[in-house]
Amino acid sequence: MEMTITEKISERHVQAIWYDRELRPQVLRDFSGEEFTVVDPGVWNLGAGPDFKNAVIEVGPEHWRIKGDIEIHLNPSDWISHGHTGDPLYRNVIAHITWNGGAPPEGLPESARSVAIGDEMRSAHGFSPSMVDVSAYPFARLPLPDRPCCEALKDRPDDAIAILRDAGKRRLRQKADRIEEIRRRRPGEDGQIFYEEIMNALGYKVNSRAFRQVAEAVPVGTLLAEPQIAADAMQTAARFCEWRYSGFRPNNSPSKRLLAAANMFTQTGVMALRNVREFSREDCKLAIKCLTDGKFIGRRRAAAILSNVIVPFSGKIPDWLPPEDISDVMRLTAFRMFGRDHNPAMYSGNNVLLQGLIQIYREFCLQIHPFCEHCRLV
Repeated sequence: MEMTITEKISERHVQAIWYDRELRPQVLRDFSGEEFTVVDPGVWNLGAGPDFKNAVIEVGPEHWRIKGDIEIHLNPSDWISHGHTGDPLYRNVIAHITWNGGAPPEGLPESARSVAIGDEMRSAHGFSPSMVDVSAYPFARLPLPDRPCCEALKDRPDDAIAILRDAGKRRLRQKADRIEEIRRRRPGEDGQIFYEEIMNALGYKVNSRAFRQVAEAVPVGTLLAEPQIAADAMQTAARFCEWRYSGFRPNNSPSKRLLAAANMFTQTGVMALRNVREFSREDCKLAIKCLTDGKFIGRRRAAAILSNVIVPFSGKIPDWLPPEDISDVMRLTAFRMFGRDHNPAMYSGNNVLLQGLIQIYREFCLQIHPFCEHCRLV
């Protein structure tokens, strides 16, 4: 007997259904009737852009495998009303998953499938939105059973920490090698390179390129020679850059971060940090204090700059660094490796270990078959 759903369906419910294979129909059909299966629902994206990144689907009887992003809405028309048409962040969407049916919206990427799941879920015996704890997604409820790495490491905490440390040091070494190559190509420009790298970090991920462009347009020599016009010079240069403005808290808007950057470079001793070569806990404490003088950036952002710029610039890779904020990728990788009941204290106090989580995600999780059978990490 078909069940009538009276509880209100939210977009979050549809996201959970897509993410969890115990909820999601085994076979899906797009608007044209073509069948496909979900190999990997992708990484739940909590930032700007599509709801899921790097999903994998298999299409038709030939099982053609397609990788890309997934966008979730209640209605097909939400694609237009939410302003995704023409947005470059959505150009890699391979499937538009909606609850309600309807014709594919104008502006959907040409190869993207339009898929409505509401009718199928309504006919699924026993389904009710109240059965879905939307607060458990995406971290407390994973789309697959415990991963092989979780099974292998659950009784080996020392090995787990050693793996994270090795991976973190590998990631920091790669950063150091990249900066060394830049310095080799630009002899005599260490100060400018250091300044550009810090500006890149101040832009966070979404505006790092724009911040670097500002640093190139307003060299550090000009900035320090004329500190009274530093902020105006940066804001003028920023007019010629492409910026992302959505998804920020008001105090983290690009314009306010540019002002903070101008003040930090002209009112603190941050440029002297390019000469740091020791990273004991006391040395790190002093570096963080220098970066946060004037309170232009917070302690966690300062820790990120220490790990991503100052340490690689020195070429010396320590075993411990003060922690930055735990990102979505770090959190997801930790849940995969250590299970949903693990204690984050095992890695959260050391940024070398946190960097290790990112390295494992990029070097292993993004490269392997989605179901992990062939993962070299295990």
